[in-house]
Amino acid sequence: MEPVQESYSLCGWVKKILSGGSQFWFAYGTSGYNEEIRPTDNGYFYTLSTYVDMSSKVTVQLGTWRHVCNTWSLTTRAASVYYDGLLIGSVTTPSGRKVGRDGYVVLGNEFGSYG
Repeated sequence: MEPVQESYSLCGWVKKILSGGSQFWFAYGTSGYNEEIRPTDNGYFYTLSTYVDMSSKVTVQLGTWRHVCNTWSLTTRAASVYYDGLLIGSVTTPSGRKVGRDGYVVLGNEFGSYG
């Protein structure tokens, strides 16, 4: 079993400091997928390169700290998003798809390209 490839929980305290658009606070990309894991400060996120829009389910105010979590499991194929401890939504990811192992982590910004 490869724990990181088969499930993860990513949580952080996030404060929106710029109006408009989405700011990525974490990014993980691999040679095959630039958008493996990318949560934003306003409800948009990528899990296994699956784009999800939960922005209509959360109100984000400038300068306010929010606790944001993104979880995923290969077994259930469910990617879930939590804001301040409340589940705001889940999506189903592709069957059999695991998190790539050859990637890079970027904190506080978007993952632009591999290498």
